[in-house]
Amino acid sequence: MSKIIICVLSLVFGLELFFCINGRADTYTKEEIEQAAAKDVPSAVFAEVKKGSGLCSEASEASVIKTLTRKESAEILKDFSLEWYYIKIDGGSYWTKAENLIIPPDPKTAADELSGREIECYVNSKGFKSKTEYFLWADLYRQRLYLLEGQKGSFSLKRRIVCSSGKNVSPTTRGLFETSDKGEWFYSERLKSGAKYWIRFNGSYLLHSVAMDKDGNITDPTLGVRSSSGCIRINLKDSEYLYKTIPKGTAVWVN
Repeated sequence: MSKIIICVLSLVFGLELFFCINGRADTYTKEEIEQAAAKDVPSAVFAEVKKGSGLCSEASEASVIKTLTRKESAEILKDFSLEWYYIKIDGGSYWTKAENLIIPPDPKTAADELSGREIECYVNSKGFKSKTEYFLWADLYRQRLYLLEGQKGSFSLKRRIVCSSGKNVSPTTRGLFETSDKGEWFYSERLKSGAKYWIRFNGSYLLHSVAMDKDGNITDPTLGVRSSSGCIRINLKDSEYLYKTIPKGTAVWVN
């Protein structure tokens, strides 16, 4: 039978995780699993929130819930037109005005590449699953997008793509999402920017090609560093490939 069997064996000399597919097996030792997990570096953006800042229930000064009596650190979850920020602070999540935050400069992209085995070990040992045969991992720390194929416990790396996520002032939302609608082209008058082959993974956050003007000319080819307004950019060839390959419901892990 082609049924996938996942078995965990506790051995005297450590834990080994076996992924058995049609009689073939990939074995990850306890050490490999721990090392792969350690290399998954979260890329949260933290800002200093000034004393006296109003914390609001929505992006409106009329919805202030409380005012900070001292400066504090907060994680930026997302922005709204660079004017308002949704932050995690003091045990809750609130909106606050941009002028209340001191946002650090963008960090450098990590130079240490993950091996294919490390990528597969991490995804499989974490038990990620997807409604489709594909899984996407946006590794913001390294500015890489990994496409894996398979199913829970037996995903294998299919494509490694250089990407550009949001800058610290407009960070890409982090978490586990899934793709929904998609299209061949969009253009935002507000941002004065567009792109080809977009795939939605969380509300207004998209995976798409490098930035273009309204005539389809590339205006910013930057990849490999944080440079977007929150979406994840990749090159035109890879964006077309993913657009044609990834079906609705594909899981997307953004760390």
